[in-house]
Amino acid sequence: MMLKKLLLAGLLCATVALAQDGGGGGYGGKKGGGGDMGAPMGGPPSSNRFENIANALNLNKDQRKSVRAILDDGAKEAAPLRDQLGKSRVAVGEAITAKKSDEELKQVAKTSSDVAVQLTQVEIRTFAKVFGALDDTQKKDMRALGRVLALMNGMYHNKNWNEE
Repeated sequence: MMLKKLLLAGLLCATVALAQDGGGGGYGGKKGGGGDMGAPMGGPPSSNRFENIANALNLNKDQRKSVRAILDDGAKEAAPLRDQLGKSRVAVGEAITAKKSDEELKQVAKTSSDVAVQLTQVEIRTFAKVFGALDDTQKKDMRALGRVLALMNGMYHNKNWNEE
């Protein structure tokens, strides 16, 4: 029950952070703002997403290895879904261009949204595994957890999850 509340709170934080940023990808000065969302406690932004996550959570050496493996496993699980998502978006565009009926268009769009939901579920399961790798002190740092959840939002939509 606590994990569900934590995930819900984190998702809310990520949504608010993204709304204030004007979209994803703006952490640490890249792509138009975002403040210090990816920067370790006011320092300069790291060069990649993993470093931003590791710094936000203050991971030790063993945790870094574990979390890196968790994120890589999530990327492997997400790869076929990411490919499907790209194809389904093309199908939506083709359906619109071909002026398909509303019913046909709804079905194609539903297929695309279903794949996007599955990809988001992989990200959330991966976040839960990362959360499980943390010590009690790290688990209580809601600001860091919110930052990490925001960093992980949409991260498997790119071929290389570690790029911002």
